[in-house]
Amino acid sequence: MKSVMSKVVAGLSFAALCAFGASAADTGPKLAKELVPARGNQKIIVTSPAFAGGDSIPDRYTQNGDNMSPSIEWAKGPQGTRSYVLLAEDAGVANPDSIVHWVVYDINPAVTRLAQALPTDAKLDIANQGKNVAGKMGYVGPKPPAGQAHPYHFEVFALNTRLNLDRRRPTALRLSPR
Repeated sequence: MKSVMSKVVAGLSFAALCAFGASAADTGPKLAKELVPARGNQKIIVTSPAFAGGDSIPDRYTQNGDNMSPSIEWAKGPQGTRSYVLLAEDAGVANPDSIVHWVVYDINPAVTRLAQALPTDAKLDIANQGKNVAGKMGYVGPKPPAGQAHPYHFEVFALNTRLNLDRRRPTALRLSPR
């Protein structure tokens, strides 16, 4: 198990106030930050006390361990930020779309950290959660096929609006180029 999980690598990414856009000629899995590039080159640095970018994700945050969400921290967004969105994606798949392991949206703009082991409820005190690749609310940890290495990216987007999705009908958040 250790050799498989040592190939699970974390990428801590960035994003900022968003504008949709991507070339129709783009192929392969796309991360949200590629589909929704930051405006004005404004970037938010994302970190985790649980692991560094490029390091292996500890087993406790994977499906082979406790499958708990890691703590994620980010720098404050630009002036005008009304909410944040956090996505955890696996871009190491042979699909045109990445695999989404975690969606947290409408994060209060005063918040710049999510604690580890968040509950898998749709509604949290400071945000809402969407469905993951397993069709369930909250975080689902990495578990690439045996012998494969997959890069996992934790991305934070500062929005100049709230998404205000209908919590009675929770759905997966899907980003597509316009």
